[in-house]
Amino acid sequence: VDLRGFDNVKLPDFKGFQSQEVELPQTKQFTLEQYKGKNYHSVIYRQFVLFPQQSGKLVINPARFDAAIAKAVHTDDPFDAFFNGGSNVVEVKKSIMTPQITVNVSALPAGKPANFCGGVGGFTLSSSINSKEVKTNDAITIKLTISGVGNLKLIETPKIEFPKDFEVYDPKVTNKFTLTKSGLSGSKVIEYLAIPRYAGAYKIPSVSFSYFDSNSGSYKTLKTQEYNLKVAKGAGNADQVI
Repeated sequence: VDLRGFDNVKLPDFKGFQSQEVELPQTKQFTLEQYKGKNYHSVIYRQFVLFPQQSGKLVINPARFDAAIAKAVHTDDPFDAFFNGGSNVVEVKKSIMTPQITVNVSALPAGKPANFCGGVGGFTLSSSINSKEVKTNDAITIKLTISGVGNLKLIETPKIEFPKDFEVYDPKVTNKFTLTKSGLSGSKVIEYLAIPRYAGAYKIPSVSFSYFDSNSGSYKTLKTQEYNLKVAKGAGNADQVI
């Protein structure tokens, strides 16, 4: 049919899911598609990636589209027949609804590691430090990068156990990912800034990051390297080396 547009669209609320919409072109390009032996003009109207937030049966309610359709109506008027090929076009209102969908969501298996951060998908972990030799009151920055495909946005920030004499600031998190049909693809970059107040030799332990690997169906744990840090007494600092 000749679809003129939608007067009203009601989308599901995706209850039980965290939803993110895939960015599609503003201009819709229809393509020809055969369905049950008939040809139709087809286009992806909206697209969402859903992350279930609970286990069990989750229901996606129907979406409703109130459409305006151009329909040819035969006429016996000779003038209309001459100018309009024997028919007039009227606009017909029609409401269509998508089927209701039930999704069966399995709970994550038992044996969840203590350092599980909520990640589900496939990930890698890397780290870097701006310097291993600094002076007191100089800032050090340790950067963690979690890369891969999955629910990157929902992953909790891993913690670094800095020495107790360090002044530690809240981490800065930068999301560098794009939305795909498989989930979020890219990386989550976490920068930790800390300032040593006393001179000495310190060890910054490695960071463990556990996630559920959706391909193998098991938990996996990744670890960063540990860092040995030398802190010298800064100019005008009365603290002694410990």
